Amino acid sequence: MAANVLTNTKADLIAALVQRELLERASLVPFVTNYSSLAVKGAKQIEIPKLSSFTVQSRAFGAAATENAALTDSTDVIALNQNNIVLFGYDSHDEMQSSIDYMTAAISRASAAHGREINSDILATWTSTAALNINAGVPADITIDDILDMREFLIAGFADMTKSYLVIAADQEKAMLKLPEFSRYDYRGNGASPIVNGQIGFVYGVPVVINQQVAAQQAFMVNTEGSGIAFQKAPMVAEDTALQYGTGGRQVAVDVLYGVGGLQLSGGASPLIAKLKN
Repeated sequence: MAANVLTNTKADLIAALVQRELLERASLVPFVTNYSSLAVKGAKQIEIPKLSSFTVQSRAFGAAATENAALTDSTDVIALNQNNIVLFGYDSHDEMQSSIDYMTAAISRASAAHGREINSDILATWTSTAALNINAGVPADITIDDILDMREFLIAGFADMTKSYLVIAADQEKAMLKLPEFSRYDYRGNGASPIVNGQIGFVYGVPVVINQQVAAQQAFMVNTEGSGIAFQKAPMVAEDTALQYGTGGRQVAVDVLYGVGGLQLSGGASPLIAKLKN
């Protein structure tokens, strides 16, 4: 009787590990809109359509209305240009003398590296497309006035505040915790449990999230419709023989193809993204 071989199951488990670890480390992805379904084979970019608005007119009784001007259509573009890979090899003889499962550990760290890179791309997009810059080139700790200014700005841009977040740098946690408006329960929305990694509470109903990749004395208030991400190729892992590491040597690749971009742009800036400093 032939022994059971669980190769396919193992491959599925490894692939699941890659995607789970990557998305966990890409902790800013919940704050952008995911357009992966539009990133079909053959596309080098995706275009998100947007339309201008009508103006209501008051028509006198018995009088004919004037036909409104036609809606103007335009698009926001997300270039699918982040073709990222981590490639590593390992010596099975060396692994045999190690007490750790090197393959699993290395794949986990490769996926985490991809996740951090995705965060960096999202932060770069927020930085370059924020339509409100409060402190300009003079960095300072966040204040309640800053938060209210950012909140007012997003509301003026018709942001759905139930889909908006305040993402702060690690060095701003102390400044936030000193704000009575943050520490008081009645300023924290409904006192809901944390819903995302790094969430420390609410201020004026807006979830507050710490992210270690945000630069010092920086903060963003963002609406999910202010930026988007699209994965054209989901995170994947593959391995091959690498005889330079001996008869059991392996070479492993973990890669992903995606793009990040600002949305609802006017003059290159989004009314749904505000930042604390340049």
